[in-house]
Amino acid sequence: MHQSDDLQDQNTDYTAWIAFGFMTVCLSLSFVFVKLSLEAFTLEQAAGGRLVLGAAFLLPITYLLGDGLPLKFEFWKWAFILGIFNFVFPIGLTTYGLQTIPSNVVGSMYAMVPLITIGLSALVLKVQISRQKSVGLIIGLVGLLTITEPTSWIGTAGRESAFPMLATFCAVACLAMATILMRVMPKAHPISMIGGSALVASLFGIWPFLSVFEGELPSARPWLGLTGVSILSTAVAYSIRIFLIRRKGPIFLAPNAYFSIILTNVFGVLLLGDVITTRTKVAFVLIFVGLYLARDRSGYMKQV
Repeated sequence: MHQSDDLQDQNTDYTAWIAFGFMTVCLSLSFVFVKLSLEAFTLEQAAGGRLVLGAAFLLPITYLLGDGLPLKFEFWKWAFILGIFNFVFPIGLTTYGLQTIPSNVVGSMYAMVPLITIGLSALVLKVQISRQKSVGLIIGLVGLLTITEPTSWIGTAGRESAFPMLATFCAVACLAMATILMRVMPKAHPISMIGGSALVASLFGIWPFLSVFEGELPSARPWLGLTGVSILSTAVAYSIRIFLIRRKGPIFLAPNAYFSIILTNVFGVLLLGDVITTRTKVAFVLIFVGLYLARDRSGYMKQV
């Protein structure tokens, strides 16, 4: 099939595009949901609850759409590794960052996942990347530095924002590494692997989440945030992502980086009262340019 036929198929596959739009909205809302959950839950409870509830909703999907949970050592070995890099570290570090960082800033940093994946592909997989992609990666990193503003980290007051920024960047790096791991691990049903890795990750969240029920329960608003991020942003969005990868391929998901950076700012401003500063606007432009240069000739980034 010719490239033009592929592009036409992408434009006419309304089911895929509707699913893509819903997935993007769910992922963009995740930062708002976490902010709401942190209004009453502690860091440990919010992160642990997301791990536990996310796994609870993913497991039925694993048996309905996947191959269940195979009783193979090789499967569970990779499920453990993927659970750490795709769930435990990103969710824990992002939740920590969102305690002090505006949701729109964290969402903008998450837009760097495709570019960080390109860099890790060159370092870990020894993938040869073009000069244009390299320039895009560098520009995107400059945008990341702009939005994190490392010069303000000096002094005691600066450390209050430095550690959350570093934690969020580490979460982004972990998600990029998870993408690399998905490419090198032995063949397994993707939905089963996601369900298995979510189940492993939930083991780290059980005790923190159970501590919620030791005292007075939080109000409905924080529960809405915790449930929303667990169901929509974790279980539903991850399942749609796998559906789209199997239906259209990973390249189809590349525009999510563009849309998510816009939607996270829209939701942050409208729902949480976040402010878009001049520094943030400059970072947006740099990250957009970096993403644009990192695309392949068809307009989609291969390393996603």
